[in-house]
Amino acid sequence: MQMFSHGGNNDVKPMDHHKRFSSRKVALLIICPLLISLCAGLFLAQSLNAPKAHAATWTQVWNDEFSGGANTGASTANWLYDTGHGYGCAGCPGNWGTGEVESASTSTANVFQDGAGHLVIKAINSGGNWTSGRIETQSTNFTAPAGGQFAVEASIQQPNVSGAAAAGYWPAFWMLGSAFRGNYLNWPGIGEIDILEDINGLSSEFGTLHCGVASGGECNETTGIGSGQRACSGCQTGYHTYRVEVDRSVSPEQIRWYLDGSNFFTVRSNQVSASTWTNAVDHSFFVILDLAIGGGFPAAFGGGPTASTVSGASMNVDYVRVFTAGGSGGVTPAPTPTSPTGGCTGDFSVAVINSSSTSAIPLFMPCGWTAGYVIIHYIRPGLSQQNVNMTYNSSAARWEYTVTGITAGQVLQLSFTYQRDGLQHDTGWYTWTHP
Repeated sequence: MQMFSHGGNNDVKPMDHHKRFSSRKVALLIICPLLISLCAGLFLAQSLNAPKAHAATWTQVWNDEFSGGANTGASTANWLYDTGHGYGCAGCPGNWGTGEVESASTSTANVFQDGAGHLVIKAINSGGNWTSGRIETQSTNFTAPAGGQFAVEASIQQPNVSGAAAAGYWPAFWMLGSAFRGNYLNWPGIGEIDILEDINGLSSEFGTLHCGVASGGECNETTGIGSGQRACSGCQTGYHTYRVEVDRSVSPEQIRWYLDGSNFFTVRSNQVSASTWTNAVDHSFFVILDLAIGGGFPAAFGGGPTASTVSGASMNVDYVRVFTAGGSGGVTPAPTPTSPTGGCTGDFSVAVINSSSTSAIPLFMPCGWTAGYVIIHYIRPGLSQQNVNMTYNSSAARWEYTVTGITAGQVLQLSFTYQRDGLQHDTGWYTWTHP
C-alpha cells in the first residue's frame, strides 16, 4: 500500500504491526505533488496491448480460493487479521500512519467469505466511524529461488463506486519483505511491492516498488518507483487479474506488473544500487489485502472521505495464488546438529537446545562475522507462524530465543532472517523434534 507518515503530513514512512505478532501498515506513499503531476501525464495513456506474461513453467506453491461458507471469516490457517487504528504498532513514532480513518476489524461485517467462492472486505460507516478490514498471509516465505522466479496473482473486483460517493476509498493488494515482521521500523529498505492500488473510484491501477531509504534516495521515497496511474476499464464492475512477477533468471533482474495478463510496468535491478535491490527484492515476502478509507494517497487526488462517501462498498477477491518457476530452489543450508557442541562451520550454524520438557532454545551462530539483527520465524503445534527478534548472547557469540509450549514428540519448524554487511538474508526452513 504505502508507508505511514511520521511527523509532517508529507513525511510518509513505515508503520504498524499485525494481530498476533504485530501488524503493519505500509501505505502506498504517493503523497507528493510531483506524483500528482506525473500521474496526470500518464493517466489513460497506457495501452494494454503490451507483451503478455513472460513464458515460464510455473508451479503453484500456495493459494486461497475462498471456498468457505457464507458469512465465515478468512481462514486463519492462511491469514492473520490486522486490527485497530494504526494497527497497534508498538514502539512506532508518534503521528504514525497514512492518515486513514478506518479501524480494521475481525468482524464478519467487514471481512467475510460470501459462500460463492469470494472474499469480501467491506468498509462501513456507522455514525461517522469507519470500519474495514486488512488481512495478511500467515506465511512470510514467498520468494523467488536463486536463478528463478516467483509470481503473486489475484482476481479482484475493485469497490463498485465512483464519483463523490467513492471519495477516500483505497483498495490494495500488496507485499512486504518478511523482515518487516518483528521489526516494523525497517521500511522501506526491506522492500514493498504494491501489485494493485486504486483510489477514489477512479477505475485505475497503480503499481509501485518501495525501497532504499525513507526519504528521497535512489527509490524516490516516499513516492517509490511507480507506474503512475493506469486505466483499468471495468475493474470496478467485474473481476480482473492483477499479477506481479519477480524474475531472478535474467540480468538485470526484473519485477513485472500485469493487468489481465498484459505487462504494463517493469522495474529492473540496474535502476538502483545492487545493495538496495538485494535488500528490497532478493528475499521472502508476505501478501496483504486491505480496503482503507482516507489517507495521503486518496487526498493527493482530491479524495475524502466526505459526507458524500457511500458506506458499504467492498473489495471482492476471487482467489490469491503464488507460483514459482525455475531456479536452483534457493540456498538452504543443510540442517545442523540439535546441540551447539559441534562448533560453528560455514557462514553460520543453527541449532536447538532442549531446555525443558515444555520449551526449547533455537540458536543462530554467525561463524566469524557479526549479524546486525536476527529474526526467527517459527511454527509449533497449536500456534501459527511467529516472527520475533532474537537476543544476542555475547558470551556465547550466538543469537537465542526461547520457544515455550512444545512437548515431547512435537515438531518445531523454524527459519531465520539476518543482516550481514548491511544486507538482508533468509535461510531455508528447518525442523526439530522435541525429544
